[in-house]
Amino acid sequence: MKIKALLLSALIACSSVVAAEESKSNDDLWKYVPAFSGTFRTFYRLSTVTGESRFEVANARLVAGGYVMPELDYRIQVDFCDNGKIKILDAYARVHPTESLALMAGQMRVPLSAEATRDPSLYYFADASLTNKFGNLRSVGFKAGYTVLHTPLYFEGGIFNASDMADHKQWNPALTYSIKANCPTQAGIRPEIGFMSRVPGGSGSGVRVNMLNASLSWKYAGFFVEGEYIYRHYTGHAYDNAHAWDFFVNYDFNVNWPLANVFSIQARFDGITDASNGMYRTDGTLGTDIYACRRLTAGVTATKRIKKSWTSFRINFEQYFYGHSAARPLPSDNNQLVAGLIFHF
Repeated sequence: MKIKALLLSALIACSSVVAAEESKSNDDLWKYVPAFSGTFRTFYRLSTVTGESRFEVANARLVAGGYVMPELDYRIQVDFCDNGKIKILDAYARVHPTESLALMAGQMRVPLSAEATRDPSLYYFADASLTNKFGNLRSVGFKAGYTVLHTPLYFEGGIFNASDMADHKQWNPALTYSIKANCPTQAGIRPEIGFMSRVPGGSGSGVRVNMLNASLSWKYAGFFVEGEYIYRHYTGHAYDNAHAWDFFVNYDFNVNWPLANVFSIQARFDGITDASNGMYRTDGTLGTDIYACRRLTAGVTATKRIKKSWTSFRINFEQYFYGHSAARPLPSDNNQLVAGLIFHF
């Protein structure tokens, strides 16, 4: 009986060790399983100028990412329908040598502009600000982010290819450089400044374009207010300096509706001056690729928030103002009524 008892005890002990090892193995395995999130935005647009209309899927984004070890994580973001096109937006690995330092390599957002770095699920309007025409850039390169210990002060900067986001094979005699810094405060104020320097398309394709960016946002109770400005300088006096700006106000009300628990009203004024994309034309000069305009946008949004997911129903009216007859906008860049559905998970 004693021998049987000893054998039974040994068997139970071995089973416990095996079970513990299997459990540990399963825990390690789950570290490699990515976490998913996504954003879907679809709109109906009616041009109040021409009477034409269209439906669109503005975004069908899926993000996957996670840690493969405590100091290393990754992120892959694909837009499966950006107005009918598939785009690989992010594909990078990130190393965390210290608690406050992160090093990123791959394809990612070039740091500049508060509006451009905002995920589409967090847009306050159906369309991004006109400042996005200057500050919205992704490329392949290396980026570092640093948070000053015991403060909210954050710096982010890097070097990137000057070639197109989808072209990873072109050799770049001239690279893109960018840096930004922001510092949220306890008063709900968040200032941010940034700088970017690039030769669009790479050396020989255009002139070096330098941009300065500054933004300031304030959040209090149901209010969110933000203003942003971008200054664009073309080296060698190749083109007149250009400017883009954006100012908007959003106010949230708590409601208890079947399909919404937050109702928001928004108003925005943004604008842009004549600008070039910085690339030479066939005669070796720069031309006007972006025409000056100003825009007023007013809208309402009803949102249902459940934990980290939300669904929004949005209606916007956009009124455009063009300064000269050279600008012949398409219906998409003219007065329109926009109704949309947005959800994020």
